[in-house]
Amino acid sequence: MQTSSVPFDPGSWRSPENFAIWVVALIGLSLSWAALWIIQEQLNLHTRQEFEWVSHNRVRALKHGIERDLEAVTVLRDLYHGSDKVNAEAFRVFGASLLERHPGVQALLWVPRVPLDKREAFEHATGLGIQPIALGEPASVLEPPEYFPVTYLVARAGCEFIIGSDLGSVPDYASVLARARETGAMAASGRIPFSDGENQTEYGFMVAVPVMSDPTGSELEGFVVGLYRLRGLTDAAVALLEPRGVEILIRDESAPAGERYLHFYDSRLAPRKISEAGDGESWSREAQATYSERIQVADREWSVICGRIPQFRSAEAFQKGPWVVLVAGLGFTLLLSFYLMRIKENARERLDMEQRLIESEELFRQMTETVDEVFWATSADGTKLLYLSPAYEQIFGVSASHQDHHPILSDAISAEDQQLLLQAFRQIRTAGDSAEVVHAVTRPDGVTRWVRTRGFPVTDEAGRVYRIVGFLEDITERKLADEALRESEAKLRDMFQQSPDIIMTVDRDGKILLMNRSVPALPANRAVGRNSLALVPTGFRKWYRKALKKVFRKGKTQQFQYATDDSQIWEGRIVPIQSDGTVSAAMVVATDVTEKRNLEQQALRNARLASVGVLAAGVAHEINNPNNSIAFNASLVSRAWQDAIPILREYAEEHGDFSLGGISFAEAGDSFPDLLSEISRNSNRIKRIVENLKHMARQDPGRLTERVDVQQVLEATMMVLHNQIQKRTDSCTLEVPDGLPPVRGSSQQLEQVFINVLMNALQSLPDRRRGVSIRAQLSEARDQLEIICTDEGEGISERDLGRLTEPFFTTRSEVGGTGLGLSITRSIVEKHGGSLRFESELGTGTTVSIKLPVALSL
Repeated sequence: MQTSSVPFDPGSWRSPENFAIWVVALIGLSLSWAALWIIQEQLNLHTRQEFEWVSHNRVRALKHGIERDLEAVTVLRDLYHGSDKVNAEAFRVFGASLLERHPGVQALLWVPRVPLDKREAFEHATGLGIQPIALGEPASVLEPPEYFPVTYLVARAGCEFIIGSDLGSVPDYASVLARARETGAMAASGRIPFSDGENQTEYGFMVAVPVMSDPTGSELEGFVVGLYRLRGLTDAAVALLEPRGVEILIRDESAPAGERYLHFYDSRLAPRKISEAGDGESWSREAQATYSERIQVADREWSVICGRIPQFRSAEAFQKGPWVVLVAGLGFTLLLSFYLMRIKENARERLDMEQRLIESEELFRQMTETVDEVFWATSADGTKLLYLSPAYEQIFGVSASHQDHHPILSDAISAEDQQLLLQAFRQIRTAGDSAEVVHAVTRPDGVTRWVRTRGFPVTDEAGRVYRIVGFLEDITERKLADEALRESEAKLRDMFQQSPDIIMTVDRDGKILLMNRSVPALPANRAVGRNSLALVPTGFRKWYRKALKKVFRKGKTQQFQYATDDSQIWEGRIVPIQSDGTVSAAMVVATDVTEKRNLEQQALRNARLASVGVLAAGVAHEINNPNNSIAFNASLVSRAWQDAIPILREYAEEHGDFSLGGISFAEAGDSFPDLLSEISRNSNRIKRIVENLKHMARQDPGRLTERVDVQQVLEATMMVLHNQIQKRTDSCTLEVPDGLPPVRGSSQQLEQVFINVLMNALQSLPDRRRGVSIRAQLSEARDQLEIICTDEGEGISERDLGRLTEPFFTTRSEVGGTGLGLSITRSIVEKHGGSLRFESELGTGTTVSIKLPVALSL
């Protein structure tokens, strides 16, 4: 390296060129140091985040390992519930298999409850002598009211429990048994010391699960007790993870101060021991960074604290980045902003990836542990079960932990179905294709379930199958419901196709996707693919197109109403069909409301008629007053004429004929009496008409309890329709024999019946020469009155005869017929317990027969 020999000029740096160079150099150096500090902070932040993620994984693995090993005790408890009798050999064999699968379990015990008065019988039956556990202190001289001796025991080497030891003699153990007994659930003890043979103390804990004599839990039979060694638990749970430089301290927060320390797991990158003094608080203060979570172990709460050691392995590959930046100098400064953006983006992507990985793992766990399907995984030859989800117990009736082999080898499956399954899985291994088998499963309780088993191959890069995964799905309800579903679909299809409404689904362009029935404008079998605008009147299409766009845009139902050229009125709505939050199609439902509108109009018409009736009643009352005056004055004038006629005749004889009111006295003498008599008759007629109007306007209470004289009702009907009779025919007769018994009902409603029938008969007459006859008679059984109305009208066709009493059916719509008269008539007659019958012949006439039951005498 050469050095310049030019002497330093203190004033030369003040020149503009050199000053700019120094300024740039200082700026570049400042930026380099700033970049060094920023990158170092970014690396530290990423390391802290990565440490928390790694710690969370270890806490989750430790929690899962503890929960898995605690299942050994619950499985033994299930053995007692599911077996009539468990002997020492069965307990030993079953417990040994659990110790093999659960490395954290130190010992499994069966501890029955022995009351004080049954101790001798128990010792005699089992050959055991119940002894207190020696803890270096003499046992209490007070005998307990009951004993809890260790009867069956399966343990690893170093277990201090022996057969016959009384757990109830130790206060800590007795406390655990008491809590389990009180809650009916698993209870855990505080720490229990273990010796590892090197004068080093380790800790474990004990759990107890009560076993009741019957499902109601009325009597305690004993306890299944498990003794756990924390080193075995933590080593099995954490050792499978890649060493990253994380230490773990486990504390029992439910224990008193000074007894909370349980275990310390030292990192494999830097093994060491710590002091448990102060429950590990000194270690927490010394650790570079800590992460803590609390977990529940039976009825106790533990805290798991993770600490980062200096040898912590970070996934960040750019550990020496700041020094590279410093060496790069000003050149690297020019690229610093770009680098910072890239490193932040990479960190964000990595965090997102890690978060997605955590979410994916959590989602897989939730899916496999909460869904009803059973997920499983085995080796390629099917001899080793790699995974089996907890839902296995819901289908097979036994715990998934009992299944050591492939689920298809379960005894719950028949030999024939097992062969089918084995053949399917051989196909998976050889052909590398998926397979599916539907088979039956017989549970231990005798219930048969139908299961669909499906397997899929997992291949390596060479295409060889090295794992088989799949699922078991309970399809019992689906299999049993298939037939019902097909019937339901057929009924739904019939209902859909036979619905009086027009129902169709359309896309956003109005193209028909499905249509339930044919319409005159478009058959259903040719509707799919056609535009629904073809079914809409021309003047309504613009609105329909806008409404359809609004449904797809806003997802809100649109109502519509239109009338066709043939006077049909349609109401409907366009309903959005949403899928994944978006409107994928729309359902158009159109209902023919012509009848409904006619009913509404008829209701309005009836209301107006009711108003007219009320008005008529009032007018009738007003007519009565002048009519009474006319009748009175006509009678008075008639008597005055009788008195004046002799005088007027004498005057005519003496003076000759003279004029009265513009006519001669000779003519007046003959015509005036007839005129006065006609005035009296018309006045009486006005009176009868007014009385009938008042009778018709009177409100009908609807009670059918009156004793009605049919003759009076028929005569009143003839009076009400007097003008119509005079207008339409020269012959209208009424024949009613005397002495007919009354009927029970409403006189006003029956009058309406006879008015409707007689009015229809009059309207059917083509000219005045045709007539109508009405007669009433008693039936042969003398229990019914029959009123027969016969007209000589045009008659009714056989096709229309059966529809006469349908609402709104009329053959006289061109002259204002509503089609409601005979419908109301039939309703009233049936309400009175009677019957209505029609006989007709075209060109000859029609006969209407009304039968009403006779009122029984009280």
